Amino acid sequence: MRSKRDWRISLLTFATLAILNLSSTASAANPEPPEGFVALFNGKDLTGWKGLVANPEKRAEMSAEELAKAQKEADQRMRDHWQVVDGELVFDGKGDSLCTAKDYGDFEMYVDWKILEGGDSGIYLRGSPQVQIWDTQFENYFRHGADKGSGALWNNKDNPRFPLVKADNPVGEWNTFYIKMVGDRVTVKLNGKLVTDNVVMENVWNREKPIYPTGQIELQNHGNKLWFRNVYLRELDGESASATAANSAESEVISPKDEPIKLFNGKNLEGFYTYIEGHGYEDPNNVFTVKDGMLHISGEGYGGLITEKEYRDYHMVIEFKWGGKTWGNREDRTRDSGVLIHCHGPDGGLGGKWMASIEAQIIEGGVGDILVLSGKDPKTGEIVPTTMTAEITKDRDGERVWKKGGERVTLSSGRINWWGRDPDWVDEIGFRGKQDVESPLGEWTRMDVICDGGHLLYKVNGVVVNEGFDAKPDHGKLLVQTEQAEMIVRRWELLPLKKDSPAK
Repeated sequence: MRSKRDWRISLLTFATLAILNLSSTASAANPEPPEGFVALFNGKDLTGWKGLVANPEKRAEMSAEELAKAQKEADQRMRDHWQVVDGELVFDGKGDSLCTAKDYGDFEMYVDWKILEGGDSGIYLRGSPQVQIWDTQFENYFRHGADKGSGALWNNKDNPRFPLVKADNPVGEWNTFYIKMVGDRVTVKLNGKLVTDNVVMENVWNREKPIYPTGQIELQNHGNKLWFRNVYLRELDGESASATAANSAESEVISPKDEPIKLFNGKNLEGFYTYIEGHGYEDPNNVFTVKDGMLHISGEGYGGLITEKEYRDYHMVIEFKWGGKTWGNREDRTRDSGVLIHCHGPDGGLGGKWMASIEAQIIEGGVGDILVLSGKDPKTGEIVPTTMTAEITKDRDGERVWKKGGERVTLSSGRINWWGRDPDWVDEIGFRGKQDVESPLGEWTRMDVICDGGHLLYKVNGVVVNEGFDAKPDHGKLLVQTEQAEMIVRRWELLPLKKDSPAK
């Protein structure tokens, strides 16, 4: 039997929910933008909106008279197919996109959207496609990447075009975009989750040119019924745009403080993107997948799984083991991979495969070697420099080998072998040296890389194997390679530096 107190709590809860529901309904019908934002849609009519006339390139070629005539016709088509119903913009699935009457440069915006089964739409920025919206469960769209989620710049070719994480609510429910555009770069959050992180938006109308500095915002028609509401925007002037970009860039460089940062969460590839030679930002062969709570790297091809964020001052731990499969030109060669730290510059800036960086080598017989990897911008040819100082000696073949207190050399390229690397090492599958400290084939190996400023310390299964100083840069993204050998990772995380860290 329920007490009077229970009944009072139930009534209070019911009343609270009723108030929240009324508040939500009122918000949809009478939009009140966040502080500093304006409502592009007033919740009552189509004031401030117009119909679509061609694309930016073609509009620029029209005379004033031609454009005025075309705009009048487009506005009529717009009114035939876009309506305001209960404070919401509703599109019947026919006609053209809905466009802001005003052009915008740098801005932040919020917009709520809803689609039905098989729905497909998007938000055009400066008149250009698009922040993608679609039914992520509709199998006919899977070949286009719909199963990866909404919120990315789908028309990109040279820059990432798929979201970092799938964050869509079920079809028929409302979703919320936060979109920030500064210069040619776009950041998108979907339902509070980061899905596009400061990605260059390409000019689909003329790929030889950068995106237009200003343009209209469009709610895209793609032949299906759509709903939009709560469209808020804040323009960013030069000073505020620069501050926003600077704050964003600063916030991207992260150090673990009180608890570990799990780069790999054991569930999915959230927080990563792929770059693979010959495929760019797509992974059509599913080289990187998650199975049974572990990261499975098939090894096919050359490329990497790359963190979206940059990191500095951390103790990285990765636990891995080799699989049985090798591929292509390395089918009978030593199993090879690695973790690249302090990655910087363009994706593919290292041989069209990786990034300028410092490598923590993972290769049979050479786990713990350091490789200093400068890169080159594939478009401009400009060098992307990486440097590091090491204490070394030379082995019988003249190769550099780490020796504590040895001769100090500063490198912009090249390898420093770990102290116990077998001088008789050969590039053949299954090689194992006399002093190797990595675990045998099929067993787990732990590698630690401690990054404290420009000071690097490498450990393999608890043994210190290599060291570097004055690394430049001293921060960046992290990348785990695919290099023609199957590898499985069960743990990859960044621990906070301890006060008594051996890298101090």
